[in-house]
Amino acid sequence: MKFLAKHKLLLVILVISFFLRIYKFDQLFAYGHDQDLLGWFIKDVLEDRHIRLVGQETSNQGVFIGPLFYYLLIPFYLLAGMDPIGGIWFSIFIGVAGVASFYYVFSKVFNKQVGLISSLVYAVSFNIVFTDRDVVPTSPVMLWTVWYFYSLFLILKGNQKYGFLLAGVLFGLIWHINLALVLVAPLAVLAFILSKKRLELINFLYGLIIIALLSLPLIFFETRHNFQQINSVFVALTTNKAHIEGTGIGLAKLDRTLQLVYKNTTNLFFSFLDSLNVKITFFALVIGFVFLVKRKVIPLSVAFLAILWQLAFIIFFTLNPINISEYYLNGMNVIWILIFSLSAWFIYEKLNLKFIFFVVISFFGIVNIYKILTIPVDASGYQQKKAIVEYIKKDSLEYGYPCVSISYITSPGRELGYRYFFWYEKMHVNQPKGGSPVYTIVFPHTKVDRIDISFGALGLVLPDYERYSKNAVRESCSGANSNLTDPMFGFTK
Repeated sequence: MKFLAKHKLLLVILVISFFLRIYKFDQLFAYGHDQDLLGWFIKDVLEDRHIRLVGQETSNQGVFIGPLFYYLLIPFYLLAGMDPIGGIWFSIFIGVAGVASFYYVFSKVFNKQVGLISSLVYAVSFNIVFTDRDVVPTSPVMLWTVWYFYSLFLILKGNQKYGFLLAGVLFGLIWHINLALVLVAPLAVLAFILSKKRLELINFLYGLIIIALLSLPLIFFETRHNFQQINSVFVALTTNKAHIEGTGIGLAKLDRTLQLVYKNTTNLFFSFLDSLNVKITFFALVIGFVFLVKRKVIPLSVAFLAILWQLAFIIFFTLNPINISEYYLNGMNVIWILIFSLSAWFIYEKLNLKFIFFVVISFFGIVNIYKILTIPVDASGYQQKKAIVEYIKKDSLEYGYPCVSISYITSPGRELGYRYFFWYEKMHVNQPKGGSPVYTIVFPHTKVDRIDISFGALGLVLPDYERYSKNAVRESCSGANSNLTDPMFGFTK
């Protein structure tokens, strides 16, 4: 009761964060190829008894993400009877843990009020809520960054025992979450230098031991496969691959990187203002940061680390030809949330402009929550994909087909995201050329002149039943199940 009385506002924020992440969780589950790969990994571990050292292949050929996120999903899949909806529960847990973590860290580093503001931002930001709801290995990026910020603070304050231990755990998790997080790893050394303390060698060694233990899957994989990933990372960093024509190197790449930074800062707080110039939020945060440093709200040592934290991402993605997407920059968000939270606290506490504070916070909370509650349902996601596969199975059984073929009429890449559902329904699925009855999945409906049945934005064209004799179908189904044997993009045995 004492804890509840002391943390009433935090508990309210946690409840709100949980509700926003669970709201229409099945209808808004944007199930696609990445989620299909998650299920395939779990199926490979549980059904095929294959202890995996790596997760899916990343956008850089030969580079894989670590397997930890996938293994952590297994209990949730089992609780859901292997239905992939179980994955969303783990992501919801990560999201709520992120809210609590921002409160704890910023309360310790600054004060309780700053912790509450930051936890509220994390709880209701439209961009963060749907980042948390996206069941992918990169979902814990912001959770990682806030605890890394705390480890830097501990080291800076001379608490090397827990600072190095926490940093060691986090460094060991980088491969399992997002390799871009390695960009801020050198800040731990800088925090130690700024602390002006003598190195406690034993605590430093404990941190290294933890890194080594958590990196064992990577070490085993690399030694077994001739350091494939290290070589692939080198190739990726030295090969020009412009995401947009003319933006691979130089000033054009800097502009591309900054445009994504501007977009991320705006989406983090004001994604509901579509007409807002994306540069406004970025420069407002920069000005706020300078003001807070000058007023000594942010200590110079912390400010120095924060500046280098942000510059590490901008400089790296400017100088390297690697393709860059918005989620690569999520590691910067902890600093933007810090600046916003401290600025709001300063308005409330130091300037005594409480009315303005409550107007800004209320406006931020209400419009973000409204956008979350009114977002259109994804009519081609989890529910529709599951329903269309269930219908194909039901229809094929009614006609006595021991197997079926599936064709797709859609844009490249949109045919992915179905294979786990076919395995989940225990279906034998062949390629259309195999002679089995062909069911055609269409997205969007406008791709064809007619569809037989619609499942939201997905359409289904049924087979020409009269073309298939029982003997011919039985013969076409006598071979291997292509759904199990065909290679799967991003998945390696």
